[in-house]
Amino acid sequence: MSRMTLTALWLALGVALGGCARETGAGSVERAAAKAALPAPEVLVVTETAGFHHDSIPAAVTAIRAVARASRSYRVTVLPHARELTPARLRHASAVVFLLTSGELPLSSAGKRNLLRFVRAGHGLVGFHSASDTFHSWPAYVRALGGEFANHPHRGVGRVIVEDRTHPATRRLPRAFRIDEEFYFFKTNPRRRAHVLARLDVASFGGSAHEDRPLVWCRREGRGRVFYDALGHNSTTWQDSRQRDLLAGGVAWALALRGARAGCP
Repeated sequence: MSRMTLTALWLALGVALGGCARETGAGSVERAAAKAALPAPEVLVVTETAGFHHDSIPAAVTAIRAVARASRSYRVTVLPHARELTPARLRHASAVVFLLTSGELPLSSAGKRNLLRFVRAGHGLVGFHSASDTFHSWPAYVRALGGEFANHPHRGVGRVIVEDRTHPATRRLPRAFRIDEEFYFFKTNPRRRAHVLARLDVASFGGSAHEDRPLVWCRREGRGRVFYDALGHNSTTWQDSRQRDLLAGGVAWALALRGARAGCP
């Protein structure tokens, strides 16, 4: 084969490879643009109360909106009424948050079935503080959330012990911290059906150090992810960096965001 023929072949090969590279590069750009055009996961935040109404709800809403903006990974839609959890809304959502809700919210039987189906199909359910004081007459909700409010005998500065610091909600927390709060006790120990992330040190209120009082946990409901945080009674709690960490990590885990998928057996 002559030198001229070899040169022509090399030139042809270079042109072909260059064209492939340009096509591959263009394809990568197009795929990235298509991914960027996808809407961020939507988190529906219910704030309705049919029982005790917490003055801290506005502070809690401000906190979750701030955390969502900082994350840039999801968007928040606040729903003042539980009846707004329609099939159409759930179809486009990735998680539902019950934020300081209370009492028997006016959600129809169909609405309740739709919500449970939504969670079990692989979406997120997140509850804060009095979310466990909600839907007492709906056993499936109580089981899904992992605990049902009984009373709050301790209020003031208490010590919270973080049991598992590998979960996205707790990985930035110290092993223990003190916070001014209203601390919930539950009708049955949530540890029976959930993975406990943090508990109250009852000794900080003069009780027994061996008394088991979970405060924060996660669990699976079907293919869905459930996260609950019993803190949040005071407005100041929602400005506390520890609560913000619990909020950010808990929602991220419930959404199974990248870097927040593991952490709950």
